[in-house]
Amino acid sequence: MKQLKKFYNSLIRDTAGKQYLAFVDGIRFMAIMPVVLLHANERLLRYVVPENLLSSFEHEFSYVLSRGAIGVMIFFTLSGFILSLPFAKGAELKYRSYITRRLTRIEPPYIFWMSFFALILWAKSGMGLGELLPHYVSSIFYVHTIAYQDFSIINPVAWSLEVEIQFYLVAPFIAQLYFSLRDTKSRRSLLAFFTVLFIIYQHLLGWQLQPYRATILGQLQHFMVGLFMADVFIHSKEWVKKKGLIWDLVTLVSVPVMMFTWTDEMAKSLLFVVAMGGFFLGALKGKFFPQLLSLKPLAIIGGMCYTIYLTHLPLLELLYSFIGKFGQSSGYFGWLSISLIIALPLILLSSAVFYKVIEKPFMRKDGFKLFIQSIKERFTKTSRQTTH
Repeated sequence: MKQLKKFYNSLIRDTAGKQYLAFVDGIRFMAIMPVVLLHANERLLRYVVPENLLSSFEHEFSYVLSRGAIGVMIFFTLSGFILSLPFAKGAELKYRSYITRRLTRIEPPYIFWMSFFALILWAKSGMGLGELLPHYVSSIFYVHTIAYQDFSIINPVAWSLEVEIQFYLVAPFIAQLYFSLRDTKSRRSLLAFFTVLFIIYQHLLGWQLQPYRATILGQLQHFMVGLFMADVFIHSKEWVKKKGLIWDLVTLVSVPVMMFTWTDEMAKSLLFVVAMGGFFLGALKGKFFPQLLSLKPLAIIGGMCYTIYLTHLPLLELLYSFIGKFGQSSGYFGWLSISLIIALPLILLSSAVFYKVIEKPFMRKDGFKLFIQSIKERFTKTSRQTTH
């Protein structure tokens, strides 16, 4: 038990010496769990219970689970928030170190898992190496959607990571330009105006549709909400400290509004970003919601979200393709309950191990450097043993 408790506590996110904001990991939890439920439901309908056999109520429930895609938009907004925070505090732009830190933090786990799943796909699909390799290379360099106008065949969820990278490249310049405007009301009004104008142009030009939807052109407005929230968090601290139940209610309203306005319609897209703003304001100013987000179990799971995101879909594919062999005797709700009782612990426990071993070492600022050093030391040790 003592070892399990030690392992559990070791899963707390390493912030590389920066202030740890537990509610941020709580938001990550709120983002990743709907995505997992969405993909579990999709695999259930694909492999176990065909959609045409569902009752009207089961259809409605399945539709609600399909709205879990809003979790990805929450991730986008959170990235806008996190990447903008240093510039909200007046940090100097050091683009080279900024990019280096991003790459050494997120790239090693990403390359590992994409390589692992590429090997599995190669072994299972019978694809030739020459056919698979271009997809692998374009996925590794985050350009699969641009190159093929479709999701990665290796791990489809990687599309959102491609969008994240596109934003990473421009985020410092956007944030620095925004915070160069000293008048708080003016810059916030300008950002709100720009976001509305962007959504209008986005729909006029068709960027809200595939393949542009899976690029920064289809998602920029969500990152802008995050930029706005970073401004509020840093430059309206006294206002943020005044917690109120009304903001918990705003959150409760914002979540269903986001669920049912996640479409490619212009009016609903405008309402969606307002609701996203309400959700984040609730996370900052609510009386109970920030406390909920800061609960240790939620924060730990949220802290593992990158590993969960990279690994959950292949695990669900494997699990539900196996469950499908047992037929449809238990019905939609029966199989959904049974499968989730198996799937959720499987995903969380495996992700905890993968996170601890593969991702967490690179959260340290010197993590990549230490990793390279350890490889060199092992290689040198092996060489010496061989020569002797």
